[in-house]
Amino acid sequence: MTNDNQFIADILIVDDKLHNIKFLSDFLSDYHYQIRKAINGEMALKAARLLPPDLILLDINMPGLDGYEVCEQLKADPKTSSIPIIFLSAFSDTETKVQAFQYGGADYITKPFQLEEVLARIQTQLNIKRLQSELEHRNKKLEKTVDVLQKTKTALTTSETELRALFHAMTELVLVLDSQGRYLKIATPNHELISQSPQLAQGNTVHESLPQPQADLIYSTIQNVLERQETIEVEYSLQLENGRTDFSTKISPLSQDSVIAVMRDISDRKRREEALQLIVEGTATKTGREFFNACVRQLAEILSVRYAFVTECLDFKQKRVRTLAFWLDEKFVKNIEYDLLGTPCKEVIQNNKYYCYSDNIIASFPDDQDLVDLKAESYAGIPLTDSMGNVIGHIAVLDTQPMLNDETRELVLKIFAARAGAELERQITDIALKKSQERSEELLLNILPAPIVERLKKEKTAIAEQFADVTILFADIVGFTPLSAKINPTEMVNLLNEIFSVFDQLTEQHGLEKIKTIGDAYMVVGGLPVPKANHAQAVAQMALDMRDAIARFQESYGEQLQIRIGVNRGSVVAGVIGTKKFIYDLWGDAVNVASRMESLSLPGKIQVTEATYTCLKEQYRFEQRGKIAVKGKGEMMTYWLVESLTKNPPLPNPVV
Repeated sequence: MTNDNQFIADILIVDDKLHNIKFLSDFLSDYHYQIRKAINGEMALKAARLLPPDLILLDINMPGLDGYEVCEQLKADPKTSSIPIIFLSAFSDTETKVQAFQYGGADYITKPFQLEEVLARIQTQLNIKRLQSELEHRNKKLEKTVDVLQKTKTALTTSETELRALFHAMTELVLVLDSQGRYLKIATPNHELISQSPQLAQGNTVHESLPQPQADLIYSTIQNVLERQETIEVEYSLQLENGRTDFSTKISPLSQDSVIAVMRDISDRKRREEALQLIVEGTATKTGREFFNACVRQLAEILSVRYAFVTECLDFKQKRVRTLAFWLDEKFVKNIEYDLLGTPCKEVIQNNKYYCYSDNIIASFPDDQDLVDLKAESYAGIPLTDSMGNVIGHIAVLDTQPMLNDETRELVLKIFAARAGAELERQITDIALKKSQERSEELLLNILPAPIVERLKKEKTAIAEQFADVTILFADIVGFTPLSAKINPTEMVNLLNEIFSVFDQLTEQHGLEKIKTIGDAYMVVGGLPVPKANHAQAVAQMALDMRDAIARFQESYGEQLQIRIGVNRGSVVAGVIGTKKFIYDLWGDAVNVASRMESLSLPGKIQVTEATYTCLKEQYRFEQRGKIAVKGKGEMMTYWLVESLTKNPPLPNPVV
């Protein structure tokens, strides 16, 4: 049993259907998730508040509190508001999905779902939650800077040299303002901001240096700080020379009529938050090509670059990739394949790490003609990994201008790579699962009739049917047993395989159903599982063709191989037996009699019952054998099937 310290995460599954809970619980437990369960909304709320889980899988339709109400209450509670919630529902309409996200859902999975998709989406949400925690940690570190400033308030009369040195070591802009919003002092100025804001000068007011909306915000905040004598923080944006810049300004009282304001550039934090919002909201309901297109377009937008693309590895040696989406200068371009040798992408994928080439990228990779064609100046890329840590592709951005290699760029790429990696792994898993299902179905069709395979996929109960009129053929190769003693086992199996392969072709040609082979015996039936009008004629022609085929084998192998065949017509029961090694078989008196016809036949002969003879006597030539003793039946009149009375016997009629 897995120890608690080995669990990846704690997941609460909420569903009023116990079998759904068990189905998901068994699957996720195998991937080392700790599973808790709730069968209604009330239990879910108690469980989440008592010990908040890392993630919740929440059904929508439940008695009592439904999934929407549970989600709404959890999001309203500070203790549980940050828990990512993935809705599970059989409804696939857009209105239901939109409502789920409006209530605070992080993702939405439509039933019936594939377990691999559930796993991939869980991993994505847990990755996003982890990245959000990292962001919060970084923000707390930034806030400590402001706390240092607050502590220095009591030491303003101390050494001016020390205070000035402390201020100049900071990147924030520290301002002292009076109750009218007039700048009394600009301490430790951020020279870059000052140069872009010439009106930000001592003696001016906030309304002279800032646009009206931002000035009004700062002025009203100053009034509130002075009235309440407590610190207030506000956020706003300014359009400066180098584009939009986001600020956080923390304003604290210095006296009854003055305040100290600490301005901090929070553009990096805002860009990270926007990246999270874009990747969560912009791609939450998208999959496949639609997802990857949205991913690269939003990545180019958030990082303000000209090119963005995402790839998948085409071989396990990671020497060649194919683009899944390529955003080039405000439009999508055709996806391409390319070798990694001599490209910056090779560094990213084969070393499994983030790389950024800030400028002059072509000088570093002179053999990469694509960089030349795109006039690329800079590059940043990060690998996509699956849940096992294997590199399966990468995501990258290019620009015709130099780019800054900062933590923000790397973190944004990490956020997008986490979601893109999960989606690519889901696609790879879907393809592998589809191939596996196709292979399984192909193998199943080799042992069961196609209509029975379709029924097995839909029905869980045993399959058994009564067929009132079918024709059964048994055949046995005479002389094969003594021959097997003269040749080695491999030669024996190869010969038997050649013979039965011909019989299989004849079975398909005549529209019959092979039931089984036992040793050197072969059983085939006409008229089931789908009834056919001329099944007796088809079986008769099959018997003649089998006899002719064995004659050709005699010529090829020079051995005295002959075939003994028995045919009967009547009623049978057919069905599937077994739970692991399926077999489709027949039962009934008609089957036993057909088997007796074969065992009591003679080499090179085709023995049929009177019922078969009566049905076929107008189309085939028979010779009466006479009455023979048949075990369990007494004496029975039988006939030898000799040949067809027509030159070209008709192929089987279509299904009735």
